[in-house]
This record gives sequence, C-alpha cells and structure tokens, in this order.
Amino acid sequence: MILPPSRSVLVLALALIAAGAGCRRIAGNAATPLQIMEDFTLRQSERGVLIWDLQARTAVLHEEMGDANLSEPRMQFYRGGKVASKLSALNGRVLMDTHDVWLSSSVVVDAVEERAVLQTSTLAYSSKSNLFTTDAEVQIHRPEGDLQGRGMVAKPDLSELHIFHQRSLVRKKAAG
Repeated sequence: MILPPSRSVLVLALALIAAGAGCRRIAGNAATPLQIMEDFTLRQSERGVLIWDLQARTAVLHEEMGDANLSEPRMQFYRGGKVASKLSALNGRVLMDTHDVWLSSSVVVDAVEERAVLQTSTLAYSSKSNLFTTDAEVQIHRPEGDLQGRGMVAKPDLSELHIFHQRSLVRKKAAG
C-alpha cells in the first residue's frame, strides 16, 4: 500500500508474543480467508502528529473485501497532542484502504473539552472529511442542557455539530 506523504497510517496487529496478543488464520471456504487479530490497533497521523487511534478487542479481517469487523471498538481523537474525545461501541467495521469506520450498538462519544456526551445506535466516521455522521436517533448531553434528534453531522470532538430533525432541548435546572 502506498500512502501519500502527508498521511501515514500504522497498523499494529500486536501479534507479537512479547505483547501477549494473538493472530490466527481461519480457513473458511477458498473464497473467504479470514484472519482474526486480538488487541487490534489502527492509528492515523499527519506529518507525525497523531490524529486518532482505533482499538478493538478482536478484528476479523476479510482480506478480499479489504475490511475488518471489530468487537468492542474504542477510538480516541486528538487535538494539539491531547485527547479531545473518546468513543466506544459494541461493534464496528473499518475499511482498510480508506480507514472509514462504522460503529453500532451502544455508541458513546465523550467530548472532553466540549463537556458533551453523544449517544446513538449507529455512527460512521469518514477519515477523509474527519466527520461523524448518522441517520439514527441521537442524544447530546451537556451541562447546560440535552438535545435530541434524528440524524447528525459532527466533528469528532463535538465542537461543531448539526442535528437534523431536532425534537427537543431539555434545559437543566440551575442548582441552588
């Protein structure tokens, strides 16, 4: 795989015995060889600066399809060398050539600097545009109030987000 000089991607299988992880090939039918990786990590950086990292308990690689199914994926997005947001889900899928990620089942994004938490059932991340998108129900929880709606486009740190079909804004009562 040839990568443009401005972007570098490091795929770590962590299959080294010293790391205590495993990698095994499973013979399915002849058309679908599978490789299962434990403690899977994928990182994306630009000019040596880490943009995001993706970790999963296991990744089932489908070589002919160029993707991997992920169990318990977690992502961290960075801004200025610091973690800007953390994401978790029960399931996911990553395309190995574009590094686009689809997440499903109990998706939660915790935006540290924005003090916001996003909850949804499905979420897509485009590596090229650096945006989250979903057509599913979304809830955003912030100290000043909660938003609900259906469909969304947002930056990974939730500093900019647009909720489509917004139905409600629940303001929290001030303490005191």
